[in-house]
Amino acid sequence: MKEQTKESELEIQQKLKWLKLDFNHIPSIFEEKEKIKYRALKGYDNTNYKIYHFVDIKDISIYLTDTTRLETAEVKYQLAKPLMQYLQPENEELLENHITFLKMLKELDISKIEDIEKEQQIFQKQTPFEVKYKNNFIWEIYYSEVENKYFMMFPTKEAQTESLFYLIKKQVELQKSKKTEMIYVPINNTDYLSNILKRTEIADLENYLWYFTENWPVTYELQEKDGTNNLQIVGKVPVYEKVKSSYKLQFYTKEEAQKEFKLIKALFIIKSHAEEEYPFQVGINEEGSLNFYFNHHQITYETLADFIKNEVEKKKKKIQEAMSQNAVQKEKWFLLNETVQNQNIEYIAKEKQIATFLEYKKTFFGRVSYFFKSRKKKKQEEKQEVEKVQQAEVKAEKIELEEKEFYTVEDLLKVCTILEQQEQELKNKQMDIKALENKKESLERKIKNATLYINEIESHKKSIFDFWKFTNKDEVSLLAEGENKEEEKENHKIKKVFSFEQDIEEVGKKIDRRQRQLFLNKECDATFAIYQDIEAFNIDRKEKKLKKDENYLEKSLKQKQEQYEKDFETLQAKDFDIFGSVVEDKTKIKVLNNQKHREIEKDAYKVLDIHPTTTVEEYQDNIHHYQNILKEAYSKMISPYDISVYQISKEPIEENKWVVFDMDAKKAIEKWNKKEDTIILNRINIKENMPVIFYSNIMFYGNENQTLPEGMDLSTEVLIDLNQYEMKLVGRKDFKMNFTINEIENQIKTIEVYEYNIEKK
Repeated sequence: MKEQTKESELEIQQKLKWLKLDFNHIPSIFEEKEKIKYRALKGYDNTNYKIYHFVDIKDISIYLTDTTRLETAEVKYQLAKPLMQYLQPENEELLENHITFLKMLKELDISKIEDIEKEQQIFQKQTPFEVKYKNNFIWEIYYSEVENKYFMMFPTKEAQTESLFYLIKKQVELQKSKKTEMIYVPINNTDYLSNILKRTEIADLENYLWYFTENWPVTYELQEKDGTNNLQIVGKVPVYEKVKSSYKLQFYTKEEAQKEFKLIKALFIIKSHAEEEYPFQVGINEEGSLNFYFNHHQITYETLADFIKNEVEKKKKKIQEAMSQNAVQKEKWFLLNETVQNQNIEYIAKEKQIATFLEYKKTFFGRVSYFFKSRKKKKQEEKQEVEKVQQAEVKAEKIELEEKEFYTVEDLLKVCTILEQQEQELKNKQMDIKALENKKESLERKIKNATLYINEIESHKKSIFDFWKFTNKDEVSLLAEGENKEEEKENHKIKKVFSFEQDIEEVGKKIDRRQRQLFLNKECDATFAIYQDIEAFNIDRKEKKLKKDENYLEKSLKQKQEQYEKDFETLQAKDFDIFGSVVEDKTKIKVLNNQKHREIEKDAYKVLDIHPTTTVEEYQDNIHHYQNILKEAYSKMISPYDISVYQISKEPIEENKWVVFDMDAKKAIEKWNKKEDTIILNRINIKENMPVIFYSNIMFYGNENQTLPEGMDLSTEVLIDLNQYEMKLVGRKDFKMNFTINEIENQIKTIEVYEYNIEKK
């Protein structure tokens, strides 16, 4: 027990020496002063760090508080005591404090302080792109507006104490050297200064950016070493399909912030009121900030007024065109309506004549009466006075739109509303005309049929006997709605649209289940083999191999053999070969997508027959063997839906090759080699029922025990044989994306997208 105590004391003494802290000679920088006056903000989220400052280390007063990090700032401040009360055990109360301090010191990991020192050295040159950083939560630094002072309130109940002792160590060193050193830290329980944008403007700007990017941004306020402030807004924006890139808006002055705020606000108002008319696009620029586009033309604050003016002028022309078309359509409607009314009167007259005949033919006397009645006088067309539609003189309306040198957003929205009304009126009038045309056509058929029926009646009135015979026939319905033409309805098959994010889990299980039924073990091994070295398979396809092809095969085999030796030593399994591909017994429990199973993972060395004595010829023979298997197996599996797949590469895709593509564009882009300057994203649109092999779970595991979970949990990739398809380039697009290298470094790269449709040869 005594030995443990001595070891603890020795450890504490060593750490105190490293910190250059002597309890007998406490540096004056820690001398107890009057407690800093501070008022905590109510309702503040103390886990959210939005204010970052470069602070002079010597200007930070240190307090310890008997709380945890998650306690409110108000409670922390109430229990806060100066560091000096923990360094000298002058009475019983201070003794307890001193013991607490020694305990914290004993648990200190000095290597973590060294990590902070390295981190802060980097921050002196460049702050993180996203402003925040991984270990920002360890700092407990506050700012008193009343006294214009910084202070630390470090919770004694926290295990990570490196920030406290880093500060103590630095303050001791800087007091002796009389130098100044800044640290980059978050300031707790502090709100924006509002000297660049007001708090309400910040909230509005975040809301506008969410509307355009569909991701909520975070606004940070950063105070530089010289005391100047700037605002930095960090978020994510979709740049292609579902691929997102980080962006950052940075404002150093109120003027530049107001310009960007007004631009984004104006575009937000325009788009939110006329979304179909103005679907503004957002993209990343060379600085990692946001650019706004309309029809591929960038809109800036400087060009906003011209954009609005041009759009107002275009809308005014469209309004006049729509009004002219409305006038023409109104005149057409009046003419059609008059024609339909006259047709209706004519049909009613004929309908009445036929109805009279049908009523008379019901009795013997009625038939005789009808025959002789109509014989006495020549049939005349029943004329009714037609109440003609008064056709008003149709003129194109004119809406007076004030001419201005400069137009506002309000003016643009006004003309958008007028145009929408005119277009809707035109649409409604066209629908009315279509209805009248259908009615006119129907009445024409009815009149035609009625006329034919009346003519047939008249043709049998030459003699009473012929008329009698005609009226005894079964009644023929010729007053139907004209010729009922049934429209042929095409029975379209509704195709399900594949959405990667929503459907991959369900579709992955369906695909894996199907491939287990279709493929033999050797075919799954062949699919796994080509995944390990697809270039070797493409070389095997060549009728004539070049010297570079032979060099590639030799290099590839050598690399695999070297890796085999490393893995062999690691596993310490010199009798590996006697087990074949079975490297573990079936009792070993594994987990795949949170599901337990007892299957054995395929081994690339065994499938490709890689061992120290494998020759290039043997390697080529094995590749050729699997090539033949794949040729037979490829057509077995087909795509259940229309699916787009992606591949990142140095150059556009080449035909007649085996290729591995990913259904997830984000995963494909993540495979970018950061050494490459040119980034090309190839996209292939696979149609439903096209042959394709999916890298589902069965391609990576055996299933001897029938316990392998179904799905595509290990890969979302597919194997495509381009030799079987004709390729057509159907799309070409560029977009910029911000690649995060680490907390400090980032790169803005342009990605070139080549989109292809494929058809079976």
